[in-house]
Amino acid sequence: MPKLYETLSPSRQLQLAVRIESPARLARTFAAFVGQFYDRSAFDRLAREVHDLYAAQGEGQAYVFRRRLDQRLHDRYHETVAWDIAPQRSSRAA
Repeated sequence: MPKLYETLSPSRQLQLAVRIESPARLARTFAAFVGQFYDRSAFDRLAREVHDLYAAQGEGQAYVFRRRLDQRLHDRYHETVAWDIAPQRSSRAA
């Protein structure tokens, strides 16, 4: 029998995690699993999504998540998250 969280979509799981976990604790959890991602851009995309969910709650929680995650990644000799992604330009000239 599946567990309740396994029946939820990944985006809903993230929403619930942000509601029940502190930004510092979720940043610690993210940093612990950075090596499990084959594609680092997927990890960064997930971190940005969690950051946005915390930002919607206000009260500086997004800042705490971002600062703590970057510090933990740095301590583990990983690159920090690519927080600001510029829109990709089309390869065709206008």
